[in-house]
Amino acid sequence: MKKLLILLLFVAGVPIYGQKAYSPRVFVKECKKYIGTPYKFGGNDQRGIDCSGVICNAFSTFDIKIPRVSHQQAETFRTLKKLEKARKGDLVYFKTSGSRINHTGVIVKKKGKRKILFLHASTSGGVRIDDLASDYWKNKFVKVTRPIEYHRSK
Repeated sequence: MKKLLILLLFVAGVPIYGQKAYSPRVFVKECKKYIGTPYKFGGNDQRGIDCSGVICNAFSTFDIKIPRVSHQQAETFRTLKKLEKARKGDLVYFKTSGSRINHTGVIVKKKGKRKILFLHASTSGGVRIDDLASDYWKNKFVKVTRPIEYHRSK
């Protein structure tokens, strides 16, 4: 019951255990700090990092702990029913090989309904930004999640 309450508070964006205020803009900014970092499976710093490491490290700046592997990250947050509803800061998941999710990234820019740019750690090019609509990524896409509901002050 305690874990469920913590998860509900987390998803609602309520600070827990000293968590700093979450902002998708700041989250994306933290992820962008890794652009150009080489890919390293299980890596966790500027010398080398993998896709789920980028996401984990960015959340840690808000004092938020999430699972370290992409398929577990995919089960942590609320799934959006339509990709068209995605926005900056939402997480995207892929099956690049095998039968389960094994890759993740974060949406860094959305232009209209079709142009979605996401940051991820590529095995061939390190941390970079790619277009979700490219032939490769659109065929590997599985789902999109919203890490934390966030409402801007009006």
